[in-house]
Amino acid sequence: MFCLFYFFSKKHSYFFKYISMITIHNLKKYYKNRLVLDIEHLHFKIGKAYLLCGANGSGKSTLVKSILKIIDYEGEIIKNTSKIGYLPERFPEVSYISGIDFLQGLKCDNNISKIEELAKYFSLDLKLSISNLSKGNLQKVMIIQAIMNDASLLIFDEPLNGLDPASQDKFINLLKSLKESSRCIIITTHYPKYYEGLFDEVIYLEKGKIYENK
Repeated sequence: MFCLFYFFSKKHSYFFKYISMITIHNLKKYYKNRLVLDIEHLHFKIGKAYLLCGANGSGKSTLVKSILKIIDYEGEIIKNTSKIGYLPERFPEVSYISGIDFLQGLKCDNNISKIEELAKYFSLDLKLSISNLSKGNLQKVMIIQAIMNDASLLIFDEPLNGLDPASQDKFINLLKSLKESSRCIIITTHYPKYYEGLFDEVIYLEKGKIYENK
């Protein structure tokens, strides 16, 4: 997983707030000669939360995959961290192990106490096999794997999928506290209204381009 060696301590958070975590210049992505992403300039800053909104096929996932270097692209993406937490839209095929075994296999900082703390926060029994977990509890496991190593950059693809209203509120409250400790948070969503009180900026994509006036 995206888990290496960079993080801002709370002690220095004031000095780092609102510095660019990601700077994008002249980003283009083609699929079979078809231009699907065309972004001239874009910044994501430390201490802020961003929503990426747009219809299916608008370029949200392509932008995220470019930031994560999952796909090739033209242009420049500068990241001021190599420690990234990422929640994909779909759960990987690991259904025959327990939740705790899955998470322990991913952790980089050897911090089992953080995993247990997050599981307790979300009322999640990690001893159960993943195949026995509900869709909502599977989503909680994936949320935990994204944030358990204190990554500076957090990227979530439709993170509220499968969560009940109480769990949605818990997740958003957790993101508010993470944002205050100098993270940069990027969320792809079709439903920006659910994130009121969390996000600082909404970025609308249409046919691979940013539209400011929505």
